[in-house]
Amino acid sequence: MSKKQETVAPVHRFSSAGDVHFKFVTITPASFEVPDVEHRHGYWTLFIFLKGKGRHVIDFKEVEIKPGSIHLVLPGQIHALHGGKNFLAHALMFTEEFFLMREETIKLLMRLFSFMDAGEAAAFNITKADNDFFSSLLKLIQHEYESDNTNKGALLLDLLSVFITKCMSALELPQLKHAGDDSMDYIRLRKEVEQHYKSIHTVAEYGLRLGISPKQINELCRNYTGRTALEFIHARLIVEAKRLLKYSNKPIKQIAYDLNFTDAAHFTNFFKKKTAMTPMEFKEK
Repeated sequence: MSKKQETVAPVHRFSSAGDVHFKFVTITPASFEVPDVEHRHGYWTLFIFLKGKGRHVIDFKEVEIKPGSIHLVLPGQIHALHGGKNFLAHALMFTEEFFLMREETIKLLMRLFSFMDAGEAAAFNITKADNDFFSSLLKLIQHEYESDNTNKGALLLDLLSVFITKCMSALELPQLKHAGDDSMDYIRLRKEVEQHYKSIHTVAEYGLRLGISPKQINELCRNYTGRTALEFIHARLIVEAKRLLKYSNKPIKQIAYDLNFTDAAHFTNFFKKKTAMTPMEFKEK
């Protein structure tokens, strides 16, 4: 772990030319000449590790790096990549808008949401049976990304859809329990919570922002997460509180203020009720 920063972690934003919201990056030992520090991405990243070993810190877990492993880092997660000699990996970076382009990719996003909400680490090792498939597909993606094809955005979307679908099969993601016409409302809710979880803590306020009733929001959350809307909002607050406690040197009073609690005591009671430990106990464990 690197020295803790005054702020929780820098955020790497996505930038791309034109309408291709996608990047293909190669990672070699030269990438680690400056040690990686814990940071966030404002986009999705698939890491495909081909050679060498190392460790990958993703939020509160350390995942082993070895040839043939694939790790998925979600927007907002804090991560740091540490590799050594003879290291080779590729990273596929893309915005969430990728998922919203087609009905089938929206369903992929919904399944990923259900997986990440369960707190699982999105990492797996490629089996020998699938090795040739992943290797060939990765070469096709790289070839298309580096081409001058004017239609490469659509082709990259197709190839990335196949790649992610195959990853989901390897992760053994569960099928959606609910797949109604309200999926876009749920995606809109998630975006609102992600943007405003620090300042807005009530279901009614999110209802006003989205133009739907608190009852409808509760139905959305129960259908897609198995939680009430308030439980869903509180879960996002707890994740951020844990990140601030682990990856910043801010005092608890300041963290409580940043998350819009009335005082440190209110924040401490809330955190202990949700995690069975005080903020200080979590910070020091």
